[in-house]
Amino acid sequence: MPRSSVPLLIAVALTVALGCATASPTPSQPWDQGRATLLAEELSRGADAWQIEVRQANPDRLGAGTSEEGMGLTEKASLVSEQARSLAGHLKAGQGRDQTYNTFRSLKEQMDDVEEMQPRTALGDQVPLAWARIKRPFEQLKPYYEK
Repeated sequence: MPRSSVPLLIAVALTVALGCATASPTPSQPWDQGRATLLAEELSRGADAWQIEVRQANPDRLGAGTSEEGMGLTEKASLVSEQARSLAGHLKAGQGRDQTYNTFRSLKEQMDDVEEMQPRTALGDQVPLAWARIKRPFEQLKPYYEK
């Protein structure tokens, strides 16, 4: 094989490997653009409301805690809200599952972090209630992206 072909073969192999590594899993629910968009919009509104509740709950305690908690709940609330808005906006603009999978996956990671952090932070009754309003549309959206 000519020497000039080897770098090309390596590049092709890496491209294929990266493509396989970032491919989204087969979802358990057939894609429904309209339904996914409605759920993402509901999720986005809920995330904005939850972020407000987190900020109002106890501003002196937020962000405090162990190093495990990382950025703190206020920053997580901001990230969840931004990512939920982004997902809803992309879906509303007509982007489908494949184009929005990475946004969904990133949002899911942030929400998983919040699930661990939130119980360790005393924030009163309204924050968990607002969180529950996010979880419902998120749980309904998950089967469009995951098994």
